[in-house]
Amino acid sequence: MRAAIAAAIAVTSSGYASAQDVPKVMNLATHGIGSVINAIGVGLAKVIGTNLHIQVKVMPTSGPTEWLPQIATGEVHMGVLNNYDAMHGRHADGGYEKALRGKGAPVMLLTSGTPNWMTLITSANSGIKNCADLKGKRVVSQYSGSAGVTAQGSAIMANCGLGPGDYKQVAVAGGPNAGIQAVMDGSADATASAAVGMGIIAELDARKGARFVSLDPAPDAWAKFQQFFPASSKKLDPAKGRVGVLESIYVAEYPFYLVAGAGLSQEAVYRIVKVLWEKNADLFPMHARLKDWLKENYVDEGATIPYHPGAVKFYKEVGAWPAKMDQVQAKLLAQK
Repeated sequence: MRAAIAAAIAVTSSGYASAQDVPKVMNLATHGIGSVINAIGVGLAKVIGTNLHIQVKVMPTSGPTEWLPQIATGEVHMGVLNNYDAMHGRHADGGYEKALRGKGAPVMLLTSGTPNWMTLITSANSGIKNCADLKGKRVVSQYSGSAGVTAQGSAIMANCGLGPGDYKQVAVAGGPNAGIQAVMDGSADATASAAVGMGIIAELDARKGARFVSLDPAPDAWAKFQQFFPASSKKLDPAKGRVGVLESIYVAEYPFYLVAGAGLSQEAVYRIVKVLWEKNADLFPMHARLKDWLKENYVDEGATIPYHPGAVKFYKEVGAWPAKMDQVQAKLLAQK
């Protein structure tokens, strides 16, 4: 982790934060370079750093399994991750028991953000065009960097109606980008978790051609998916920036979160959320998926972890915190 900090991408601006409770230097953890989460983190860090006049270091890691333990120590101030990793990381279950040594990471929500679009991806010459074609193939379905991404692998294969004996399971060290790298280097035929808009997909497309594989949206098939991972199905059509989406497909949709440690001061979180609310449009040019990081979605009644008190204070001030959210927040805070 210290090596990662040393190699972190620094997003800086001149000057200093005016409020003493806002750290002058903050670390924001993400998945590895080439992932959608990393690209989102870079954009968020730029907007936060520029407007608060602080230095925000983006820390590419193998995933939340690596950086969630650093939330409690204060080495990581903020991070971008999915709803599953946030919930199970907070409670040290769902695959996080070992990494967190049975003690949940004290993460709290700042904003719910871009809905991620995820499904299988393969190379154009693999012969895989649908779920049935995966039988007997080498498929990455286990990812050491994120319990959530491993859960996605299980969810996708269940949605496809395939059990562990129906395909050759491949494990990678890292997150979704490591799975795509395995497809590129020939050690796997497909990877079960890939997000539309990942930078590394352009590299796969240039080398071998990239093809996303549709999931099965039928209610019974989707129920199998949701046994492993909380997401809804979404129909996605080919469009600019959607490399690998060659025809209309169904993908899994779920939110990415910006989270912070519970120890980050209320004042700091208030000011961070205020910037992301007031400068929301500044995010849009930075990455195609940041166009969907909309302030209208910041307060999410389906949140899987409680909001930080500093965020709640801001949302109430601007009228973005409906009465129902008090019940949602209380329920989430009561979960141990």
